[in-house]
Amino acid sequence: MQDPTRLSLIERLQETGDDEAWEEFVDIYGRLVMRWLVANGVQHSDAEDLRQDITAVVLVEIRKFSHNGRAGAFRAWLRRITVNRLHRLWDRKDVSAQRQSDVDLGNLAEQLSDEQSRLSVLWDKEHNQYLLLELLDRIRDRFSDANLSAFTRMAIHGEPAAQVAADMGMTLGAVRVAQHRILRALKQSVASLSSLQ
Repeated sequence: MQDPTRLSLIERLQETGDDEAWEEFVDIYGRLVMRWLVANGVQHSDAEDLRQDITAVVLVEIRKFSHNGRAGAFRAWLRRITVNRLHRLWDRKDVSAQRQSDVDLGNLAEQLSDEQSRLSVLWDKEHNQYLLLELLDRIRDRFSDANLSAFTRMAIHGEPAAQVAADMGMTLGAVRVAQHRILRALKQSVASLSSLQ
């Protein structure tokens, strides 16, 4: 378990430039960005180039990032960087390469830049779910598979506790206790990722 008083990952990147923090960031966000790009039709080679480019921009710009206290500030900042990098990649392609591309990166960037678009809403939802799964993985060894499965069904898939309990042969009380304990463990673990919302 992470020490809750430890600096958040973003603070560690901003203040110390700590290699371990950078590796943790790249591990978490490199996979998230890559997964998102590929899922939205970006060719694997372009997605890999974009992942590296986005990571490089974050490395240079992270010290300038200032969390405004609103939920989703970092997520929105990362989304803007992704939009800019999508535009740049699309603009660098010649017309014939643009025609041959499976996806119009310029259009993808435009949709992602609109905070109200379906794509932006999906970006936010996938970001939050991904971080929840990352945090669950960090505390996995402290809970049974059944308790983690029940929690995941409720927290990620939005299933009602009573339905989860019935399906899994658990009492409603046992499902609620598992949910409470896992939430408490997640809150203790979230300190290192707290500003990544």
